[in-house]
Formats: sequence, structure tokens, C-alpha cells
Amino acid sequence: MFRLYDSRKARSIIAQQSTLIENICAFYHLPSAYLKAVLLMELPQIDLLDVLADAVVHVNWLRYSLFHSFTLDRHTRNPLRKFDSSTGYGQIFSQVAIDAILFAEDEGIPLNLGVSGELYPFNPEDLQRVWKRLNGDLVFNLSCSALNLLFCAFQMTGKVDFANYSEEEIQMILSRYNGTAERISPYGKQAYRYYLDFMNER
Repeated sequence: MFRLYDSRKARSIIAQQSTLIENICAFYHLPSAYLKAVLLMELPQIDLLDVLADAVVHVNWLRYSLFHSFTLDRHTRNPLRKFDSSTGYGQIFSQVAIDAILFAEDEGIPLNLGVSGELYPFNPEDLQRVWKRLNGDLVFNLSCSALNLLFCAFQMTGKVDFANYSEEEIQMILSRYNGTAERISPYGKQAYRYYLDFMNER
């Protein structure tokens, strides 16, 4: 399927958004090389099917607002019944973003997201408003992607301590961003190489 960005274009986007990325990562005390590595993994994978999936989610949320018909599972086999999709530069699902936000709140991590009111997992209204922000608001998308990396770090290592992770732990954290397996994946290995490249640029 036709991809929207090649690696060169992805690097150009990351460079163009470097100040924003640095500011978001500084706010969450996350080395920016983590988020840049993830973006360089995700951006070249975005293709027309992702655009179509986003359009289907838009339509389904519109239908929900009219008829309140909702399918919980974002991985439903019926592609026309999707209410969640990986979206934006960080290619992040609404439910994943909500889980990361709730983790941050539980851990007392300050948030600067402009999300008013409590969020509840699997609540249609919350999924809808978070997905729309992820899809249309670059700052929100990158902020939630950064928070998800914090959550991934905690899930894989039991702590959030980016100054002291081993090479293996960093690869596990980056692997977790793109999946649920508790092991190092090919994605994590490649993302780690990008991470080292971005660390060396500093």
C-alpha cells in the first residue's frame, strides 16, 4: 500500500518539529531520543490504509453521536465497526493514550494536556474525545506518545528512571511501544539503533 512518508521525509518532519518534541520531552523528563526514535519507526509505516481507518473511525463516532451504537473492541474483525485506530505522528490508539494518562495521574506525574474531567477506560465519550484530539492535535498526540513511553518504561522495568536504563531495558521499552509482548522485538532493536543516532546528535 502507498506510504505517505519515506524515512527521509520522516527525518525531515522530526527535524521540523524538533523544538516541540524537545519541549514535550523536557516537560515529562523523557530523553527526546526515545520519542524521536519511535516517530522514525512509526511515520514511514503510515499508509493509505491508515488514512482509511481514521476516516472509518470518524464516521463511526458520528454515527455514535446519533444512534449511540458502539463496539468496544478496537481490533474488531469488521473494519467498518472500528471506534479506535492508531493515529497521528505517534500512531497511538485512544485507549492506549487513556491508559498512559491514567498511569501518569496515579504516579503523580504532572500533565499539561488540557483534558478536562476524569477519564474512564472503555468509556465511549472519553474514547471519542481523546481519539479526536490524537487525530487532530499534534501537541496532544506527541504528548500522549511521550506519556506512553513513560508507561512502557514502568511496565517493562517496574520504574521510570531514564537516566539509568541498560541497553536491554531501553530496547524492551521501545519494543513495548509497538506491542504487548514482554520481550525485545525487531521493532525495539531497530528503534534502539535510531535512539542511539539521536543521542549522538546531541
